[in-house]
Amino acid sequence: MKNFKFFSDSEIQILSDANKNKNYHHLKTDFEGFAKVMNLEILNKILSMPGLWNNQNFKMVLDRKAIGFNEFVTDGHKMGFSKNCPDPNKVQDYIRKGASLVLDDIIYVLKNVKDVASELQKITWGKCQANLYFSMQSHQAFGPHYDTHDVFALHCHGEKVWNIYENFEDNPINHPIFKLPLEERIEKAGKIKEQVLLKPGDLLYLPRGQYHDALASKNGAIHIAFGINYMKPIDMMQFIWNKLVINPYLRSDVKNVKSTSDIHAINKNIIKEIDKILNDKTLLTPLLNYYKEFPYDFVDYELGSIVEAGVQYTIPASIKLSNQNGQLIISNGKNSVPVPKKFEELTSYSFAEKNISIKKLNNNFQDLPESLIDEFIGAMKQMRVLS
Repeated sequence: MKNFKFFSDSEIQILSDANKNKNYHHLKTDFEGFAKVMNLEILNKILSMPGLWNNQNFKMVLDRKAIGFNEFVTDGHKMGFSKNCPDPNKVQDYIRKGASLVLDDIIYVLKNVKDVASELQKITWGKCQANLYFSMQSHQAFGPHYDTHDVFALHCHGEKVWNIYENFEDNPINHPIFKLPLEERIEKAGKIKEQVLLKPGDLLYLPRGQYHDALASKNGAIHIAFGINYMKPIDMMQFIWNKLVINPYLRSDVKNVKSTSDIHAINKNIIKEIDKILNDKTLLTPLLNYYKEFPYDFVDYELGSIVEAGVQYTIPASIKLSNQNGQLIISNGKNSVPVPKKFEELTSYSFAEKNISIKKLNNNFQDLPESLIDEFIGAMKQMRVLS
């Protein structure tokens, strides 16, 4: 197993098995690291950054009814905001009444959230998103429902009871046909199969399509729902679409249709042409690469290492170094200049490396004065040898 920050090898195996078998699973853990992912103090901190939040990622719900963004927004002038943002006073007034808070897409808000998401992607080989839910006791934001992705619900603060219902929706996706009204969801969910109490550090895995709902049993319940989407056959159609467009038969006109037999004949021809496209071996490698690269690339800033390394310079491929009768010559194809003797060693090294910095040169030429290295860099920049 790979070394993970949040999940042990045994937990990874448990989650992998549950994910493979599409069985919900309650994973109890006492790992203290999960407490650092989210708590009330961290939540207060990120909520107090108004520039992060807008009507797309900041939502409130009271007793299963969404509260319009305009009901708790402010133009920010009095509080020093530069744009329309949630008003802390209005938001907290709604929370006092029992409203739930939903923060969408918080992976890039906190590094620990991103690290958990990254590990879940490695376990599942899916794309991960993360939404935070804050709830008050006995006030439910959402009735029975299913998600169109797998859910790994990490409980962070307070307590919440999750109802797992007996029924499943078969492989739902994010499409209007799967957006059912509450009454229909209640009916389709069936009876409660199990109730699961989540406490801080617990993780609940729910497969896509599993009917569920939850209710905070203590004030200030916080959980982060890590949603995992996987590559699906329908996703592969994007690679096939261009093949359909350039197929002469599939672009032909349909005429003189007089009966269902004619339609059946057309369908058979369509199947024949699509079969040829799907058996085109030139599609296999792009599809394989698409699968290999399916999870998101979560990227961190590493400014400390950049500061430590210093400014980096690159020698363009169009600039060449040659030796003509013992004299080093720099050429760009149009003009050529000889390299001064004092710069020959530095020049040869730089062209061999292609990417250099003052620090790198100082480390590799400790016998040379720093002033000479600075002079060399200045001369190379002036000649536009470095970019």
